[in-house]
Amino acid sequence: MPPAELITALNDAQAPVIAGHTNPDVDALGAMLALGRVLPAPDKAVVLPGRHLSRRLRFMLDWGRVPMADAARVARADVLVTVDAAGPGRVSVPGEWTAVEDKFVINIDHHVTNPDYGRLNWVVDSASSSCELIYRLIVAAGWSLDGVTASLLYAGIHADTCGFTLPTASAETFEAMAGLVRAGADVEQVGARLYRSHHPHEFDLMRTVYHNTRLVGDGRIAYSTLTLAEIQAAGCTPADIDDQVSIPRSLSGIRIAMLLSEAEPGLVRVNLRGDESTEILPLAISLGGGGHAHSAGVRVRGPMDEVVRRVLDHAVSFLGPSA
Repeated sequence: MPPAELITALNDAQAPVIAGHTNPDVDALGAMLALGRVLPAPDKAVVLPGRHLSRRLRFMLDWGRVPMADAARVARADVLVTVDAAGPGRVSVPGEWTAVEDKFVINIDHHVTNPDYGRLNWVVDSASSSCELIYRLIVAAGWSLDGVTASLLYAGIHADTCGFTLPTASAETFEAMAGLVRAGADVEQVGARLYRSHHPHEFDLMRTVYHNTRLVGDGRIAYSTLTLAEIQAAGCTPADIDDQVSIPRSLSGIRIAMLLSEAEPGLVRVNLRGDESTEILPLAISLGGGGHAHSAGVRVRGPMDEVVRRVLDHAVSFLGPSA
């Protein structure tokens, strides 16, 4: 249950702004937009991503339809609510974190590495997703939950649990999903938008991920790479890198899956996934990143070839000798 003081602070907020993490995924978007729709404040706004958003997820902005906060709107906020942002450096706001760190920050998250950087913190690392936490908050606060809001939250939970296939999908998670369906979540439309709406350029990007997938570490590690040139050749941008790590992850018998993609020249984004017996978070932390036990990530500076070698060396060493 969310703390009573959290609900009180959100009910009392007059001009709150809601922000998520950089390069937001389905869970971050769903949590931000849903909270923006239900907060009772007369003047509320959400920091929405611009170019740093996969085209596949833009339907969520169309569904959410919440006021957008620019730098001036963020500056006059009486409360800043961050959702799904594991640390202050990950919060997506205009300018640097130093511009907002003195505000009354409410931090809602499910990352185990979250350092409780808010004035009020509700961090539940056992939760499946931030969208599950927002659902619990809405129920506890007694706020209205319509079908659109329920659909946004349903999408976030479904995506962050990989279709309920991760160990974080608990009995509470399924209870939340049942509540969202009863509230009018459009299960068919969420599924169609997330999994059956690839454009040809996105399909070409996936084709490249398949082509570049390799096995190392005695077949225990599957990885793929995407250079910036390959991303652009497919008609995509780095913002379109979302869950393509599921491609190397789909191989049988691997313990670690990785996707290394060039976010910009000299900066490589590394998506890491571990199987049910491999907690990947320590590897991510050793490289300077963070995340969850079985799903984590990091950004590494350097040329792509050098970063690939460095990350693979860390991963092989992390697993140790094969049995």
